Amino acid sequence: MVLLVPELTFMTGIPEMKKDSRMVKDVMREMLQSPREHYARLTSLLRRIRDSPEASRELMCWGLSLDPDIHRTQGRVLPMERINLRHSSFIPTDDLSWNKEVVREASISAIAMNYWLLVYPKRLQDVAKDLVTTMESICGPIGMRVSRPALVELKDDRIETYAKTIRSVLGSEDKVQLVLCIISSSREDLYRAIKKLCCVQSPVPSQVINAQSLAGQLGKMRTVVQKVLLQMNCKLGGELWGVDIPLVRRAKPLGKTGVRWGMHLPLPGDGVGGKKTSKFFRFLLLQMNHCLPRKIVMYRDGVSDSQLDTVLKYEIPQMQKCFSTFENYQPSMVVVVVQKQISTNFYALTAEQFASPPPGTVIDHTVTSLDWQDFFLLAHCSRQGCSIPTRYVCVLNTANLSSEHLQRLTFKLCHLYWNWPGTVRVPAPCKYAHKLAFLSGQILHHEPSAQLCDKLFFL
Repeated sequence: MVLLVPELTFMTGIPEMKKDSRMVKDVMREMLQSPREHYARLTSLLRRIRDSPEASRELMCWGLSLDPDIHRTQGRVLPMERINLRHSSFIPTDDLSWNKEVVREASISAIAMNYWLLVYPKRLQDVAKDLVTTMESICGPIGMRVSRPALVELKDDRIETYAKTIRSVLGSEDKVQLVLCIISSSREDLYRAIKKLCCVQSPVPSQVINAQSLAGQLGKMRTVVQKVLLQMNCKLGGELWGVDIPLVRRAKPLGKTGVRWGMHLPLPGDGVGGKKTSKFFRFLLLQMNHCLPRKIVMYRDGVSDSQLDTVLKYEIPQMQKCFSTFENYQPSMVVVVVQKQISTNFYALTAEQFASPPPGTVIDHTVTSLDWQDFFLLAHCSRQGCSIPTRYVCVLNTANLSSEHLQRLTFKLCHLYWNWPGTVRVPAPCKYAHKLAFLSGQILHHEPSAQLCDKLFFL
């Protein structure tokens, strides 16, 4: 333990940086270097260390030496995944983005919005009217049916007015599918109050839109409303797109039959294998075709190398205790630790020029661990700077999945974050877990209602 005297310490970093646009621009220019610039600076640093007698002596005292160049090795690129929509499928472009397709074709499943609330202050009635009109005109291509909302006009935009009105309507109506609120500006206090009401006190999926994001040209509003509709479909339980996962033994691949997400936030004292977790785990296992899975793959985020043994010896046994709630049930299990905070960089060498590797690049040798089964995967496409891979460490594999199957599965799951029509840096379950933890820890300061646990209400 290290004890710091407050009077003798000071904050590092750049305070109030976001308020200085010029400083932000300068910092981002230094951080977002191209692979060629990054390589040039790195080799320059190595030369300076080599040419410095003092640095060379210090390294020699430790028995260390630095190569004059970066290490060059062979990697491989995983095949591109086919994206499945309701009536079609396609291979995305090289940047692994499908912004256009997802708003032009029907999602795998869409929940009809038959009875929903639109809450807005009186002075934003024109914005509310334009929003409804735009939603009705663009919901068809994505396969959604949006009925006219129940309009709730407020006399002002105070927190008390929003909360009292929404609570009153939800208390008298039990068929409300979703509450959509328009607020006049980026007010964190109002946003927090609405989310606490709709996620904890009167559980119902909710969406909050800043009126400023709807201002401007019609094309901008259409783009914003398209994204909002897709988000609302997810919050109601709809499925946007999927990928083929042959590992799942079904008549049809995952994504054609449907993806189900279940959410649970263990509170302090409950523990990984606590009663609440066991109860939720039972619900989660049974909701997939009403049968128990024979294989369970778990992605554990935010674990350093020094904590890998803790996951193996402490967390996994607690999770396995949940299996005892079922009679004679012992599924095989794969536990993979996800590490994003790494300093490893990859470059692709093409025509003697350094560039970012293509999405799907895997390195599973030479620079990996001797003690664990691990690999590096670059799943996303970076438009600025160097693409930083993610490291995956398999700490348990009783399902006997091969390294290739595990890598392919991980890459497939990086396609299933429905808040972004493209691949993300980590598997979708990790992204959803981060969103849920942020909403609960920073906004709600409370456990969300169990009535919402089978929906992506936190997007």
